[in-house]
Amino acid sequence: MPISFAGYARLLSKFGVVKSAGPNSKLSESLYILSLLANYKIPLERIYHQHAPHSLQISTNTLHRILHYIRLGLTRRQGVVLIITSLNEPYKVLTGNDDSLNSQSIMGKKGDLTLPMGHSKIGENPQDSIARILQDEVFSQSVIKQSFPWEIIPVHPQPLVNINIADICITVYKLELPLNHPRFSSFKLKNLQLLDIDRINFNEARPGIKDILDAYTSNSYVEFRNGIPTITSELNSKIYALAQEPVK
Repeated sequence: MPISFAGYARLLSKFGVVKSAGPNSKLSESLYILSLLANYKIPLERIYHQHAPHSLQISTNTLHRILHYIRLGLTRRQGVVLIITSLNEPYKVLTGNDDSLNSQSIMGKKGDLTLPMGHSKIGENPQDSIARILQDEVFSQSVIKQSFPWEIIPVHPQPLVNINIADICITVYKLELPLNHPRFSSFKLKNLQLLDIDRINFNEARPGIKDILDAYTSNSYVEFRNGIPTITSELNSKIYALAQEPVK
């Protein structure tokens, strides 16, 4: 049955869906390409034209723009990462395997570990930013059943820390699950589970995840008198170093 854009928008509103933010290209695409550039010093054009799958949405122009901002130490977009724990186990965090990558791609194998994360809109209510990630990557079936657990989202969410990954300033929030929460479900992430941080193999994780959890476990965010602390990811540090000593 055909549906208009207006009808589609009304349907999303009826189900309480927070609409998407950010570009059409996947965040994971740019992160994996940049991690190859940083770790193996492969020229960007060679990665893109020789190794990228045909389904890649991000363009070389966009990647060069991202690199330009990284080398200047600037960001131009915003994102959100959720550290989700149970009430009594603060060092077990909700993780999943990113199922969106092409299994044959050099940019990373299908199933790499990640935290729930995604783009957000500049100036939007933090509750909406958090709800978007929960609906996309944690409680998708609950949205369909119109039983999304809004009570999990704090009335006034307080960021833990900001981290610059690629050209995105990502704000990290911590959520605690109630004893009776809906079953985890997502069309993007598989094997959603609360995993002990000490058991995470960061060699199989999406870029930036180690930086985020290191900041969380070090409690560096507990006191911030001069605002929310901002840290630079290892990925950005490596790319900045490459700019000082260009790849030949």
